[in-house]
Amino acid sequence: MKEQNTNNRILLFFKNKEVIKHFSLALVSLPVLFFLYLQFLNIYTLHGKYITVPDYSNYHILVLDSISETNNLTYVIIDSISDSNLPKGIVINQNPKAGSKVKKKRKIYLTVNETNTRIVKFPDIFDLTLRQALRRIEIVGLSVGKLDYKSDIATNKILDFNVNGISIFSGQEILKGTIVNLVVGRGLSEEYVIVPNLIDLNRVAAHIVLNSSSLNIGTEIYDENCIDSLNAVIYKQTPSYLNENELKLGSTIDIYFKNPNIVN
Repeated sequence: MKEQNTNNRILLFFKNKEVIKHFSLALVSLPVLFFLYLQFLNIYTLHGKYITVPDYSNYHILVLDSISETNNLTYVIIDSISDSNLPKGIVINQNPKAGSKVKKKRKIYLTVNETNTRIVKFPDIFDLTLRQALRRIEIVGLSVGKLDYKSDIATNKILDFNVNGISIFSGQEILKGTIVNLVVGRGLSEEYVIVPNLIDLNRVAAHIVLNSSSLNIGTEIYDENCIDSLNAVIYKQTPSYLNENELKLGSTIDIYFKNPNIVN
């Protein structure tokens, strides 16, 4: 009797339209969900998509960040050797080899020819004023490149920093002499600065003056007779410093160079 009741319940269960409907939906949904899961795995793991490893050989360590960023890879210097017959600081060996197929963000292990360039730790300049940051960067032997101004409540405060567009962090070890770009707060108002006088300055001095004034070097034009760019001096600038011209923070000034002994 109990067995018959059990059979009747089973028959009623399968005759229930709602049950049949949900059961059918489950049968259809499971394969679809499984297919979507497989597609997700393909995308997440970049199945079948590879990056060709570039040839790092003979490139200096100062350009490795740019090469790796361009190719969506990362690198680690695992060893250095001393070979007086080769330029210092260049890549001698790499693993995986150039031309290998690897996944995105794969680490490339490099061996370089030793360099005498000293390693320094990037100072903590976040939220400092531009003047304070410039002083700290100069003390450790680094250089400032472009000043990129962003709208922010703070004016002339350091918001971020990078090398060749690649973010770095306080305490990170980088080569002495590396050029660091700074992201600086513009403030919420449109602030202007007076154009400084750059006439008769060389490039290094002009760069320091412009950084201190929250401005950047724009186009650099050298006189056709200029044979010594290192000692060349500025004989013209655009816009001019005359009439107390003003520029927005982060603007550029085009500068024209000549040999110091040429009179215009």
